[in-house]
Amino acid sequence: MPKQVISAQLILLTTAVALACQGCSSSAPKETRLHEAQPGDVLVIEGKTTIKLSKAFRPGTPNGLFDGGVLVSSPEMEERAAEVNAVCSMPDLPNWPEYDNIYGRWLEEDETPGSEGGDTDWQLLIYFNGTTQNKGRQEAPPWAQRLAKNACRKEDFRDN
Repeated sequence: MPKQVISAQLILLTTAVALACQGCSSSAPKETRLHEAQPGDVLVIEGKTTIKLSKAFRPGTPNGLFDGGVLVSSPEMEERAAEVNAVCSMPDLPNWPEYDNIYGRWLEEDETPGSEGGDTDWQLLIYFNGTTQNKGRQEAPPWAQRLAKNACRKEDFRDN
């Protein structure tokens, strides 16, 4: 075969491999630590559900994060907005509980996080011994525990 034909075939093959590899290096979203996140950033990926920050959390005294907004999306449901609050603790901290507390409520279409106070739809206590306790009118969403870890364990946000 002439060198020109081989060169053309090599260029076509290289281009095809490069295009195929673009699909390999998926641009799947990555989780962002809450304290580094901006609205629109992904905070949690739990199975096929993605939780994005929609409104920055308001820091509370001494260890609370309040009136934060998230958008929850999954193939099974339409995107839904929620207001979330977290009160973070530390193991063996005197006079503080041995758990992190995350709670929230689903927002109506025109509602924004922090506009209404008080009522919550769900609450999850995450004990440092590995157990959890659901409180509130509804069971906490499956992603709530991971979001609490993101919010409360800044430098130790791990999968295990």
